[in-house]
Amino acid sequence: MRNRAFTLIELLVVIAIIAILAAILFPVFAQAKEAAKKTTGITHLKQMNTACLLYSTDYDDTFPMAVRALGGTNIWAGSVWVFDVYPYTKNYDMFLNPQGAPNPVNNADWKYVGGTYGTVPNPAVKNLPYYTVGNWPIAVALGAVGRRQGGIMGVGNRPVGDPNYGAGCWGRCEFYGPSKSQTQLSDVANHALIFDAGEPTADYTTFAAGTELGVCVAGRETYNPGSRSIGGATPRWNGGPKSCNGWREAGGGGSASIPAAFAQLITKGQANIGFADGHVKSMGMPALYRGVPCASDATQSCMVHFPLD
Repeated sequence: MRNRAFTLIELLVVIAIIAILAAILFPVFAQAKEAAKKTTGITHLKQMNTACLLYSTDYDDTFPMAVRALGGTNIWAGSVWVFDVYPYTKNYDMFLNPQGAPNPVNNADWKYVGGTYGTVPNPAVKNLPYYTVGNWPIAVALGAVGRRQGGIMGVGNRPVGDPNYGAGCWGRCEFYGPSKSQTQLSDVANHALIFDAGEPTADYTTFAAGTELGVCVAGRETYNPGSRSIGGATPRWNGGPKSCNGWREAGGGGSASIPAAFAQLITKGQANIGFADGHVKSMGMPALYRGVPCASDATQSCMVHFPLD
């Protein structure tokens, strides 16, 4: 008795069924893989956050500097916080975000020094008492325009009297000040210390004044929300942009011309945040940039998670 072979129609039906199942399952697998990477990223951040706390116990309860000068005529020819806490981790790989660089083009150097995680440096780095969020499409989408924010980690240039005092940082770093300590913070459990970012200093120290930070600026990696003063966390979400081409309309103009519909997508974004008390969690962008009346001036709005104190 002869075995009956499949007919062409039957083979095509089987192939079609396999294709349909693949189309259904592959996105599920991709989401599961991304979720696993996010979980690993939270684990990395937890260890880095703990390292920052261990550092503070050895340095009079003070967190590490976001960046500090070591020599030469430029403050950035120095050390970022990643190097200061590395001795407490002794694990290079944890400083690389398992979800990858937020926009893997150009300026790839930072990813080798922990550039996929960052912190907000003291606003004195720009001779400001606080950062004020500008009126940009993404800030509008987050409802954060005009909101004030600060940072926990300090920025160290050379003190007055040093021959290189004021050098570097486009002439705006005439500042030497310590980072804050846990005891100086009014709400340590809600103050963001380190988080998913595109640079160790979360874009605050590498752009000229007036640039909208992170939103597909030419030659940079990140697409985190920003004006010259919001910077901070780099959001990620399923279906979110992986490059500037995915963020703007084809041939789009500058940061201020991002279509409102595109800017609104930022509300879907989430970032992993490590807080000053040591705990870590994933937060949505609207919650992360939430504001309340400022303690010093109730007519103004200040960010809950990026405090001024």
